[in-house]
Amino acid sequence: MFEPPPQDDPVAVVSERLSAAAPTVAALPNVTLVGYPVSGRSRRTVRDDINRQRPETNGERHDARTSWQYSTRWRGGPGGVCLPETAEVTVQITVTMPDLVDPERLNREDLAAWRRYLTALEIHEGNHARIANAGAERMQEAMRAASSCETMQEAGREVSATVSGASQEYDRRTRHGATEGAQF
Repeated sequence: MFEPPPQDDPVAVVSERLSAAAPTVAALPNVTLVGYPVSGRSRRTVRDDINRQRPETNGERHDARTSWQYSTRWRGGPGGVCLPETAEVTVQITVTMPDLVDPERLNREDLAAWRRYLTALEIHEGNHARIANAGAERMQEAMRAASSCETMQEAGREVSATVSGASQEYDRRTRHGATEGAQF
């Protein structure tokens, strides 16, 4: 059973503040929005804090990250043989973004730049989440169309690899959102 974090929990405050700042991605299905706190008194000091705090994945550091985990299940038939037509796929998506904890410390120009950046970053990471959600649908369709347990599991692996490739290609094409305005 889910229990909300205590009111004095900084993670709860971060999530609430970031959810308000990035409502579109927070509202996407299967998405959990996670913030890492950043602060500063100017665009430069906020950028420096992002550079220090941003998440690392596979030896690379980017301002934001979208990751997902597919879960599959199916029913068994007579003799314990799986029934591919009963396959179900769910996805849990985590979007990690910078969360400016003290926006009131920025001057008007820097705050406007932050908001433009965060909006572009939200759109970019939201597109990764959409890729992952669409992948769950494609995976379920492919698994249900399989003729055996083995081909069903292979279909799932193939779709998962295709989704990962599509997400990587999107980052390559947009330079991790830079061409979409996700630069601060």
